[in-house]
Amino acid sequence: MSSSTLMTSTARTKNTVPEALVRYQDGIARYLRSIALPVGSLAGTMTAYHMGWIDRSGQTVSSAPGKFIRPSLCLWACEATGGDIENAMPVAAALEWTHNFTLVHDDIQDGDRMRRHRETVWAIWGQAQGINAGDALHALAIRTLTQAGPYPERQLHAARVIADATLATVEGQCLDLSLEGRPDTSLRSYLRVVRSKTGALLGASLETGAVMAGASAPTIARFSKAGRLLGLAFQIRDDWLGVWGDSTATGKSTDGDVNRRKLTYPIVAGYSIMTPEQRERLRALFTPDARDAGSRIRALLEEVGGSKVTESAAGHYAARAIAHVKASRIASARLREFVEVADYVAKRVR
Repeated sequence: MSSSTLMTSTARTKNTVPEALVRYQDGIARYLRSIALPVGSLAGTMTAYHMGWIDRSGQTVSSAPGKFIRPSLCLWACEATGGDIENAMPVAAALEWTHNFTLVHDDIQDGDRMRRHRETVWAIWGQAQGINAGDALHALAIRTLTQAGPYPERQLHAARVIADATLATVEGQCLDLSLEGRPDTSLRSYLRVVRSKTGALLGASLETGAVMAGASAPTIARFSKAGRLLGLAFQIRDDWLGVWGDSTATGKSTDGDVNRRKLTYPIVAGYSIMTPEQRERLRALFTPDARDAGSRIRALLEEVGGSKVTESAAGHYAARAIAHVKASRIASARLREFVEVADYVAKRVR
């Protein structure tokens, strides 16, 4: 059975979070809270606020745990390759701390004042304190990774994987910022950014889960490749949501990426299929003095079918991710779970 057939045969609604992600959420949330910074400190308050556990005044809020995609993929990979998720939990938590540290810094760099339907950390406490909050989350990741465990060699291997992924993520963000305002950027350059910025940490999520299970080197490599491809699907879908998504579902404005002239898949792919006249119009809209640029860029992208092109690309990379997991010869039930995850990543609405 082909990867595309697998995706079609197990398609779920765009709003449905797959069981393979849902079943770990409560355990991850409890573990993260148990090792978090005390809210008596400002760093603890800011990080707890960012995680959605308290409001800006420090009062506990009642909310469902986040999707925890990266730590859930780590735990899923550990189970799928015959491991015990208790041994992988510190690594999964470190992945979540790392992911959130990059989000806090990303919000500052992009000037985003809203995330998850709430003001961002820097919007409340300022940019300097926002940087401190991100640094604290990164330190939490390191502290979590270096705690004693039953498989120290595996844990050290996982720590190196996450460190390498973090460096790749930072490099991807550097490239992303350097390419803002350049609609003529090649698809190859865009994919280089996304492989680093998003693919690296998702690749590390599947890879470290297999590492903590003691899986074979070929299986670890396949899971790593699958995660990186899933990262491409995830970011391309995220780019679609940044232009055509429902802001009430995503918690972020659909004008932010377009108004900031960010390098996104709809822009890069759209430019590649535009006529010379359309390309000239798009370049003009990317100049600082262009008026009503956001709505006009969106309209131009729609002229060339940018929405469908972007959706198709997300599905393509999700299918490739499935092929790598299938090649690892895991149990059929586990493969079906990953297919559901890949389908969700490529079609999610938030």
